[in-house]
Amino acid sequence: MHVRRYSSPLAALLVASLSLISLNPRFALAAELSLGIPADGASFRGALVGCDSAWKLSFALEKVTREVAAGDLALWGNFVEPTRTIQIVLPLGGLIATDWVRIEKENVQGASAIFENLSIPLELASGIIFRPPFDLAKQDQLRTRIAAAGGQTDRVLLDNGDELTGTIAALDEKGLTLQTDVGNVTLETRKLAAAIFNPTLLKPLTSRGLRVLVGFQDGSRATATKLEADKTSATLQLAGGLELKTATDRIVALQPLGGRVEYLSDMKPISYRHIPFLILSWPYSADRSVLGGQLRAGGKLFAKGLGMHSPARITYDLKGTYRQFQADLAIDDEAGQGGSAVFRVFVDDGSGTWQEQYTSETIRGGEPPVPISVDLAGAKRISLLVDYADRGDELDHADWLNARLVR
Repeated sequence: MHVRRYSSPLAALLVASLSLISLNPRFALAAELSLGIPADGASFRGALVGCDSAWKLSFALEKVTREVAAGDLALWGNFVEPTRTIQIVLPLGGLIATDWVRIEKENVQGASAIFENLSIPLELASGIIFRPPFDLAKQDQLRTRIAAAGGQTDRVLLDNGDELTGTIAALDEKGLTLQTDVGNVTLETRKLAAAIFNPTLLKPLTSRGLRVLVGFQDGSRATATKLEADKTSATLQLAGGLELKTATDRIVALQPLGGRVEYLSDMKPISYRHIPFLILSWPYSADRSVLGGQLRAGGKLFAKGLGMHSPARITYDLKGTYRQFQADLAIDDEAGQGGSAVFRVFVDDGSGTWQEQYTSETIRGGEPPVPISVDLAGAKRISLLVDYADRGDELDHADWLNARLVR
């Protein structure tokens, strides 16, 4: 029998402590608890352990199990960046990370660390990123380019910047064959940057009703129209009917859409105005920073929100009856330690007179997001303002993270 020896009593104590943690279910569970934010009420920390066909979510807290209707939840967990592997880009903001990819029988297939037997119909995929850039902003730009592509052909983007158009006839681990007007072209996989599938062949998808944006451990994410899960396994159905199977503990984020929470980024403003400091005018961005990248603040990734640049004002008509406006305020991480702004919230009860409901302290780049909740009783319109603080408008990439109205 092998006898393990330790160089000091301290080392032995450390190993014994780690063993205790690994064997104690309470210690193991505590390491997996993630923050859950209901539409109203106190937040909680729990691990996802179930979901039924009626969208009733179950979370294991330290000592009890809590059930929450998905429509009553604002957010649970945190979305994470995709690992630097191949990415299959889906409509409605989804992506699947894989180690390899091929096309077989009108399906995109891949090796996923998250999903079993990954096979996606071509009509439900927008494209493939073969070599994701290290720069996160460039990754975002490439995914946006694929998702927003027009035209009536497939397109292949090469590492050297060239672009070819035609019809993708074959794709495997070795390379891609493209049918063009001058004949077939075969390209080695190592030379491929991305492929954009003919957008006219995409299956039309609707994004109405209750659905949940689901995030996974490897950075994959998808919008589920149905989720059934127990403590060990989960099955998701996406818009278009695609079914994905995974282990429940690989789900790290849930953000319901179409429930009691309505995101301003999904609404059309009645007005927006930016006043240039000199001559450069900045539009607002929905679910993106002002530079067009995904919203990132405090080292975390956010799927929903508004990006604005000081000084600016955006106004929405509150067509429904809402109780609160909630958001997290930050300068986007793309500004580094730069940028500083003051955030303000105004409401109008229909009389035409604006009342200031909230004014932040100066929020600076590199600081963690600041959560706010504003009473909307009697409000008919809401305006969000971003103003100068320390150095004019320098790097004032202001984020209204998860900016939402609560019924």
